[in-house]
Amino acid sequence: MFKLLLLDKLSLSKRALKVKQDVENLYQEELKSGWTVASITSQKGRKLDTVSIQGQARTEELIHEIIDAVLEDRHVVVGLYGMGGIGKTTLLRYANEHFRKTEQFESVIFTTVSATPNFVEIRKQIAKSLGLDHSICQDEDDLKERLFRLLQTRKYILILDDMWEVVDLDEICIPAPTKENGCKILMASRSKAIATRFGIRFVAKDSLQLIQVNKLRPDEAWKLFVQKVGENITSKPAIEPLAKEVLRKCGGLPLAIVVIGGTMSTRETKGEWRDALRELEQSASNLEGMEEVFAILMFSFEKLEQLEQSLFLYCCLFPEDSSFMIKSLVDFATGEETLCGMQELGDMRNKVDVLVGKLRNSSMLEDDVDGRFKMHDVIRELGVWITSSKSNEYHSKFIAKARARITEAAPDDVLEWHKATKISLMQSEIESLPLLPHLCPQLHTLLLQRTRIKDIPQLHFLEQMPTLRILDLSRTRIENLPPSISHLVNLRLLCLRHCYDLQKLPPEIGMLVQLISLDLLGCESLRELPVEMNRLNNLRLLNLRWTFHLERMPHGMLSGLHKLEELDALKSGLKWYTNDIEDLSRLTCLISIKSEGIREITKMKVSHWFKPIAKCMVKLRLRNCDIDPSAMLNLLEDSSEFGKDVNFLSSKGLTCVPTRGCTRLTIQGCPDLKTLLVAEEAEMNAFESLQDLVLDSVFEFETLCIGVPQTGCFSNLEKIKIQRCPNLKVLFTNGVTRLLKELRFLHVHLCSQLVNLISELTTICHFDLNWSSLSTVFVDNCPRLEREGLPFRSAIVSIIEKESVSLFLFFTASNHYMLCIIIQKVLV
Repeated sequence: MFKLLLLDKLSLSKRALKVKQDVENLYQEELKSGWTVASITSQKGRKLDTVSIQGQARTEELIHEIIDAVLEDRHVVVGLYGMGGIGKTTLLRYANEHFRKTEQFESVIFTTVSATPNFVEIRKQIAKSLGLDHSICQDEDDLKERLFRLLQTRKYILILDDMWEVVDLDEICIPAPTKENGCKILMASRSKAIATRFGIRFVAKDSLQLIQVNKLRPDEAWKLFVQKVGENITSKPAIEPLAKEVLRKCGGLPLAIVVIGGTMSTRETKGEWRDALRELEQSASNLEGMEEVFAILMFSFEKLEQLEQSLFLYCCLFPEDSSFMIKSLVDFATGEETLCGMQELGDMRNKVDVLVGKLRNSSMLEDDVDGRFKMHDVIRELGVWITSSKSNEYHSKFIAKARARITEAAPDDVLEWHKATKISLMQSEIESLPLLPHLCPQLHTLLLQRTRIKDIPQLHFLEQMPTLRILDLSRTRIENLPPSISHLVNLRLLCLRHCYDLQKLPPEIGMLVQLISLDLLGCESLRELPVEMNRLNNLRLLNLRWTFHLERMPHGMLSGLHKLEELDALKSGLKWYTNDIEDLSRLTCLISIKSEGIREITKMKVSHWFKPIAKCMVKLRLRNCDIDPSAMLNLLEDSSEFGKDVNFLSSKGLTCVPTRGCTRLTIQGCPDLKTLLVAEEAEMNAFESLQDLVLDSVFEFETLCIGVPQTGCFSNLEKIKIQRCPNLKVLFTNGVTRLLKELRFLHVHLCSQLVNLISELTTICHFDLNWSSLSTVFVDNCPRLEREGLPFRSAIVSIIEKESVSLFLFFTASNHYMLCIIIQKVLV
């Protein structure tokens, strides 16, 4: 028996050594691969937001049922199925959060498949869920191999949402789950057949558990409806029975309840509810399989205002499951001119913000990360259905094939272009555009961004689109625009963002006299702009950001852009010359200009046109200019949060200076300035951001402030240097010194008429001055201060003793320096 035990121990020892060697070999292999344990964080999975299911007992039961099914040893795949909008995603998100917080699995991976799966993005999502930095991978094949190898060593649960077709796990780079490795898959689809076919591809049918997700029970539906409408409305005796009848039309579908509830949340009278019920009863849909959903959701669509409807339908042109920025919606509003009567870009953006808010409140749009938006897939399908040829009630026809796997437009599609008002092929694999045999008389919008298109046909393409208003070629491989672009005489928005290969624009672009927005952001190869662009007298936005090789504007180009409101040239190669600034000065509509290239304004008439330029200049310098004083009052009011270095040099007409947005202020050789601040005219906290003040050769300057300034003025001023100001008599008038709580350095030099630094010495002697921060004062070559300022010196001595000032030096006489007071006190 002892020998048997000894043999068993020896066997265990050998196996332990083998396992240890295997681990060491695996570790060395990972070191060679470049993907070490150190590159893997402790992240277990992505945290996902979940909506409230309070009062939905059946939903809570279903979550427990799903979790139990996943943990059941005989189940390898658990599939949810049910109609769109029924709540499958909500259930999966709750399951994801449960398994993230428990120890059943080492890795929890959540990803959305969608009707057109983007496996590159899915693999990145998986890497993110695992806490891996996919950027260290050499290429996609490297990422695939690393993911597969890593997951072979992990006990994982893979959660796949919104599966429309059976996907291959090899594409996702997931090793197949088995009963032996303990890995599981939890997935959701609208189709029971898809869920079944997916599961039995790699497990026996008895290892597949299907769970149907049904509609909410009446009591749960009512609780959810009350949450969305508001109990203050549904509890009214006259409205409650009508509300329950409206709810009955929702059929227990959570999405429909949320959408209809949001729509009815602002209707508080019996008449409004009766009218809503009538419209709901009349709404119908013939779309097979979606009749019930669309009949409900169409009601909410029809309750939108016309502008909201237009914006909502435009959102359906984006790919499924994608998010989009509000800029894209502003582009639509700008290009389509749906915002009638609005001319300024700022007004359009504000209006789009309002419209987006209404769509979000109606649950027609959802928030995504980083301030972006997205559409629920069922809601998007509603919009696609509305704008398809299957819907005969609407005249606008869209072709929405975003992210479609097409390499060219099929003949049938080309024929459909004849009827379409909007076409979206964005993110599709199309490489060439078709020659169009017929006109596209109604086409307003053509979205081709992120496609593989390298060029536009020279003939028989753009000529066929006489009404085109929006053309988006962003992130395509296009190198040149054809001369035929001149045929797009109604084009309002041309977007060429990140067209890295674009070398130049054709002179014919000057024919686009209706163009409102030209976006060239990120066109890194662009080296010149055609002077013919000066004909774009309706252009309001010109974006040249990150055009690194664009060094200058053609002479006279800017002067023709009479309606230009916004010019963005940040991180461009533009160098600004006097002629360019003169051109800008003629643009009376200019509101915003962004550029680091404007260094100094010289010999110009400076008036209100200068405000947007001033905001963009890192260091504001005006030299030998003729200044309109009224333009100075609020010159930098939008810059106060960061402050500027402002210089006025040998310029006429400067009778006042900006009181906001200035950190360092230098005024030199300006003959018309008498004071910085007139207290009666100034706002509270004037010069609050000012820290450093220099006045040099300002011959008419008399005093820092006229009158008693309000609290907060000069509150951060640390340093004052004044020299060669012969008309300066009193530097600080009554009430100014009490505000200078941060003043540390004061230097007054060659001010021949200076009598007193401070107007009333008696106030000082009574210690009304709080100047504990002041450390150094130099006053030299101020002869009148010597003769008439004796009381001043004795008062200063008293201040020094009381306030612990470290150093005061006073010098007088014009030809030689005479030390009047040297007092130095060491602070302990």
